[in-house]
Amino acid sequence: MMIRLATMEDARLLFSWRNDPLTRRMSINSDTVDWDTHRSWLERRLGRADPLLHIAEIEGHCVGTFRIDGDEISYTVAPDFRGKGIALKMLILARQMFGPKLARIARDNVPSARAAEKAGHTVAWL
Repeated sequence: MMIRLATMEDARLLFSWRNDPLTRRMSINSDTVDWDTHRSWLERRLGRADPLLHIAEIEGHCVGTFRIDGDEISYTVAPDFRGKGIALKMLILARQMFGPKLARIARDNVPSARAAEKAGHTVAWL
């Protein structure tokens, strides 16, 4: 697995992952995001001195994303790559890069919490 910084070229991909029905159901904020709002958020995020928005790739395939906000980590796995251990690998790499973080996880998202804990992050149930 390779980790790289996200770019505006990832906007459509991140938008589709954000609005995926299962992603929304397992997210703390389950609202659908419209394109203009997403694009504006991504432009602001990438315009920061250290955006800390990353894409995980395996053999040229984008398989997930994680974002660091202070002591917190947020993440999602691409729909086509769920159930393959991607979250654990990605979260281990994130911990190696940035240290242990707090993952705020919706109560229904047990697999995500397990991956975060196994990777060495702290889980806060919401």
